[in-house]
Amino acid sequence: MVERVTKRVVQAIDSLLSGQEDALALGVVRAALAGLLLISALLHAGAVGEYFSDESMINDRFAKLAFPARWSLFFTITDPTAVRALWGLGVVALGMWTVGLFTRVSSIVGMLVWISMYGRNPLLYAYPDQLALMFGVLLALMPAGRGFSLDARWFGWGGTVPVWCRRILQLQLGIMYTVTGLAKTGDTWHVDGTAIYYTLNNPYNRHFDAGPFFAAIQPWLLRPMTFAVLVWEVSFGGFVSYHWVREAMGRRLPAWGQRRREGRPGVRIPDLRWLFLGFGAAMHIGIQLGVYVVFFSPLVIGSYLAFFNSEDLRELVAWPRRVWGRVRGRRVSAAAG
Repeated sequence: MVERVTKRVVQAIDSLLSGQEDALALGVVRAALAGLLLISALLHAGAVGEYFSDESMINDRFAKLAFPARWSLFFTITDPTAVRALWGLGVVALGMWTVGLFTRVSSIVGMLVWISMYGRNPLLYAYPDQLALMFGVLLALMPAGRGFSLDARWFGWGGTVPVWCRRILQLQLGIMYTVTGLAKTGDTWHVDGTAIYYTLNNPYNRHFDAGPFFAAIQPWLLRPMTFAVLVWEVSFGGFVSYHWVREAMGRRLPAWGQRRREGRPGVRIPDLRWLFLGFGAAMHIGIQLGVYVVFFSPLVIGSYLAFFNSEDLRELVAWPRRVWGRVRGRRVSAAAG
């Protein structure tokens, strides 16, 4: 009994961390997040010199003095023309990384330029950009070009990838949410439930001045949403652990008793991804509509793709086709009848 359980645990840990999987899922995550980095870099077009070269108000050696803890190629390369050329090279590299062309080289070049922009003028960036930087560095260190890429399609550079690549991205999200939830203290979160209300009315980041409307929906919508968001964030780390256990167990509990004697599979472990990730997607869409957060919501929703393996993604793509096929079949049958 003990030996069987031990063997099962060892196999679960091996499949959880050291196994190999189809590269499609990691490639889709790479395309989504690298694409957002590309869009972020492109938004600087027209002001590259003013932001990152000696055309900036903080220029020459004063840039290093202003941001002594930062690293940037633009502390060394300061000529406006050269800076624009280097930025253009970075944009091309990020585009190649997005489509998976010469992925290893393009990811390194793209991230070096993106990190240089972040380091040279950190006043332009905020927490969402730190998260993008973290995801970008992690993906650049992974074999994310082996699937869903031109490298795999044109040059045959595909293959499997370690399953821990997606696990690291999942862990990053779990840490971010859980720590953020634990850091939300005070009466506005735990007693009054007014944190979301005040956020939506904050003149520094709101989209609309709709104070009376928000006040009207505060008791029956915003207050329960505040408590729900808090519970969801704190428990997200537990969800990640649950998801790992479910994946390691093959999405089923071991068969015991009568089921085992009859050769039947164990009971299916409930899939909580649609509950947790669905709530998160709805929350972030609401955040995007209500307050100014730039690319934070698309970035986080894009990173949710790390919770789906290649089989899941193929099933998601095939589902609308099956539904459409059934609808067409019914139409043909009705027309024939």
